[in-house]
Amino acid sequence: MAQQHTVAQGETLLRIARQYGYKTSTALYNHPSNAEFKALRPDPNLIFPGDIINIPPKKEKFMPLRANSLNTFVVQNEKEYFRLQIIHEDGDDITGKRIVLNIGSQAIDTVLQSDGLIEVELNNNDALTGTVDLYLKAGETTPTKSFAVQIGNLDPIDTLSGVQGRCNMLGFNCGKVDGINGAKTKAGVREFQQAQQLQVDGIAGPVTKSRLVYVYGA
Repeated sequence: MAQQHTVAQGETLLRIARQYGYKTSTALYNHPSNAEFKALRPDPNLIFPGDIINIPPKKEKFMPLRANSLNTFVVQNEKEYFRLQIIHEDGDDITGKRIVLNIGSQAIDTVLQSDGLIEVELNNNDALTGTVDLYLKAGETTPTKSFAVQIGNLDPIDTLSGVQGRCNMLGFNCGKVDGINGAKTKAGVREFQQAQQLQVDGIAGPVTKSRLVYVYGA
């Protein structure tokens, strides 16, 4: 019988697969037992807290080998990347600006290209947290801007977990980011609505969500 895994905030499908001994996320995503999950999440990179993923039992594979011959095996191994794009709020050119990124076990000190995009291959089991330091003025020894990053910890605003995450980080306590609209979540939403002089009903409707994106900045 297949096990079931309930997605927690910040988890990725690849890391869940590795947890159960699989090398790739497609081993779970394309398995027939996860057809309903696949239909719900057409992009395997966007999974949300509370999603249920079936973990099928691993099957032992037997490979026929030829005697007195060279036998070749191909092992699949999926890679994981951290991507970040920096855009100047005033539209100024970001080319050549220094960026120092500490993510997991890696430290990268480089300069940005014209698109402001930086991509880093993550090592297996690297922590999905890090820091970013930007040096926007020539000769600076102290970062112009510094901020922390948590990969996979901010869901889209059209999900309840996305509302919870933004409220929590703005200081309006919605409790655990789990996609469950409990009493604490409603209280946090009401506090945000009151602070923003919106209709206070504890319901994260279109107006509240739009204001959350505006205030949080994403």
